[in-house]
Amino acid sequence: MNLTLKNSMRPGTPEFDKPNADLSGLEELGYILKPIDTLRVLNANPRAKHPDYPLANQDIGRRYFDVVMSGPDTEVEFGTWPAPPMGPVLRNGHLDTEGTGRGHFRGVVAILEDGTVLVDRADGASEKDLKQRFSSKGNPLVGLCGGGALLVHNGRKVGDIDLMRNQLYGGVPGGIRARSMLKGVHLYIGIRKGKAYAGITFGRSALNMQEDFIAFGFGAMVKFANGGDVYFNDGETLITGQSAVGLGIKVRR
Repeated sequence: MNLTLKNSMRPGTPEFDKPNADLSGLEELGYILKPIDTLRVLNANPRAKHPDYPLANQDIGRRYFDVVMSGPDTEVEFGTWPAPPMGPVLRNGHLDTEGTGRGHFRGVVAILEDGTVLVDRADGASEKDLKQRFSSKGNPLVGLCGGGALLVHNGRKVGDIDLMRNQLYGGVPGGIRARSMLKGVHLYIGIRKGKAYAGITFGRSALNMQEDFIAFGFGAMVKFANGGDVYFNDGETLITGQSAVGLGIKVRR
């Protein structure tokens, strides 16, 4: 994986140490944005090895995280709770789940041992596939949250054909106009000039999000949960969705 300013945030680089950008223009469009310092993948599924506390029980604004948000959408299976996530989940260097099989080529947030954060595309969902794609020499993959809709890649819009054929956002219509892409509540993580940002929007569609993030210089952006799967808590805004998989974020001041 080629690490660039468009797809990664790397601690210790000049870009990482720069002051946070003024993104008030995005906030005026209805986005809540949080600059990321560090993040960790959370999985509260009681069947996971060493499960985390549920997202709602994480300690916001004190010892651990400033923000907790859910990751991929989930897919309901009869008799199963919590419902399995669409994409793979890897914590502490080991795979928890490959997901439902729909997220093998969807967007991911990957975390390397030195704290590097990547927003890119999966190429398979097994532990071997994920480590082969995202690990660097001397800097292994330690965390990954997959199954999101990769909407911006290399500073460009990801097209309908990709979203339908590779990322499996089907339906009539599918792709960028699939039901999960319509205006509503959406979570996202993006990379802008070597810095990572996370947040939530309440009234934009996936098509709006593509246009907005590209206009503000983002090189990569993945959209995670929408609707009832959304959990978001930054100490001020609280949305209490039911997802068991998410991300704990320390905000960069």
